[in-house]
Amino acid sequence: MYLEMNELACACRRQWKIDVNESIDIFSLAINKIKNLTIVFKVMDNDISGACLRLDKENIIFVNSRHSKGRQAFTIAHALYHLKYDENNFNICGIDSDDETEQKADLFASCLLMPHGALETYKLNNNIQKWDLDSIIDAEQYFQISHQALLWRLRHFLNEITYEQYRAFKEDINRNASIRGYDSSLYAPYLNKDYLTIGNYIQLTEKAFENELISLGKKEELLLDAFREDIVYNLNEEIIL
Repeated sequence: MYLEMNELACACRRQWKIDVNESIDIFSLAINKIKNLTIVFKVMDNDISGACLRLDKENIIFVNSRHSKGRQAFTIAHALYHLKYDENNFNICGIDSDDETEQKADLFASCLLMPHGALETYKLNNNIQKWDLDSIIDAEQYFQISHQALLWRLRHFLNEITYEQYRAFKEDINRNASIRGYDSSLYAPYLNKDYLTIGNYIQLTEKAFENELISLGKKEELLLDAFREDIVYNLNEEIIL
């Protein structure tokens, strides 16, 4: 299953004309490459990463706004599998699911963010003989993949770290990254807000108003429903994207 999902992820990269060795910004890439995509960040239970919904003309990904940026990137990549290759129109993306489709989506997400060949090339270029915490943090920062996702790949599919190392390396990632000179943005939420909508919904609302299909009041109502008070009230607050 691992190699199958890796090939599917690499084929997706080739379709999008992205080099298999290149690190990607999945947040902007998803909106750019998936037609009519809206991403909604909202507070969810911690064991729920997100959800995705495919309609006739719209695609929607929901992301847990309290999770780390690395985890959120994984969630979006996971949801892309469902939107592109799953027959179900609605999926809830949990954590550590035993469902085969969810496992395929997890593997696809991991390989989309960090293809097998890219990881092997990274090892070669950085002369990594054995993975230690230094090399793991360096790699996850390069690929912008979550700490857990990289450990999961190295332990369960590549067998390149022991179970004891897997457990030890999981601890205190914020501090361990900081003392190695990295900022903590990968381990903190992508946004500085609990609720936010980006993507096609915002564009459609603006276009409808410009084409006089909706009133200013209706436009503001729709934007407020999408948690975009910053647009409605022209706030100058910084939204980290």
